[in-house]
Amino acid sequence: MSKINAPELVTLKMLRYFHRVAEVKNFTAAAEQLHLSKSPLSAQIKELESLLGVELFTRSTRQVELTPYGQLLREKCEQIFELVNTSLEQVAQLGRLDRNHIRIGIMSSLFWMGFSDILKSFRKQCPENELIFQELSPETQKVALAHQEIDFGLVRYADTLNLPNLIAETITSEPMVLALANKHPLARRKSIDLSELKDEPFTLLSRANSASSDLIIASCQVAGFMPKLVQEMVEPNSLMAIIAGDNRVSIVPQSYASQPWPRVKFIKLKQTIPADICLIYRPEIASQPILDSLRDLLKQQIKTI
Repeated sequence: MSKINAPELVTLKMLRYFHRVAEVKNFTAAAEQLHLSKSPLSAQIKELESLLGVELFTRSTRQVELTPYGQLLREKCEQIFELVNTSLEQVAQLGRLDRNHIRIGIMSSLFWMGFSDILKSFRKQCPENELIFQELSPETQKVALAHQEIDFGLVRYADTLNLPNLIAETITSEPMVLALANKHPLARRKSIDLSELKDEPFTLLSRANSASSDLIIASCQVAGFMPKLVQEMVEPNSLMAIIAGDNRVSIVPQSYASQPWPRVKFIKLKQTIPADICLIYRPEIASQPILDSLRDLLKQQIKTI
């Protein structure tokens, strides 16, 4: 295999120019898109070919076609650009943390658990930092973390069961409970076995937004039945309104009971379905000093019942 002539002379600009021509297969169109004239573009491509010792294009008067070497370089360029962009985003994220801007994704239900107190406490303990909460579903948080759009996420236990390339830590533990209307025939019970719910119509939160509903369904299956799921809701407030006004049941985190939901009763389940609140983040955040401060604060301040 032949070696590159002076590989250090191959620049990212050359590769981006080459890739644009490879995409549109026309030097004039590529030059217009790159906001430069055709002559310097052609010169950059010729220099790249000279350094690589291969022809990347077969040229005609109207368009150009990629040679096998060009096809291979086009594929490699896409990998190179992705690596460069990801690396720069990671550096920018760490730089943002150093500049004290901390973005946290949070489920809407967690706003019921004392987050105004968390903000006040954080400002006292870390006055140099700015804490920014963004209301996002657990699945959206995972995507946002992967794209460096947030620095941390707060999700439920079930959402940590499939976390490629992310780290999860439990902040506080809590179980699921049964939620039903206070006029429901089961409303006077102190506790209930999941198997007793096999004939009940269920309403759960959307499985597209959170994995908790899948965990609930799996727990019901272990108890010997497939729940009769009649509706999925996006927002917890809507879910509780449905439960209050109908004969349906739901299974929700115990902390929901900390809110004054009219005409809704919460009953302990004999089986344990975890609804722990977990902090999730990218591996490169693990060495950042702010992680310890944030973790300790969340453990102190998040209120469960």
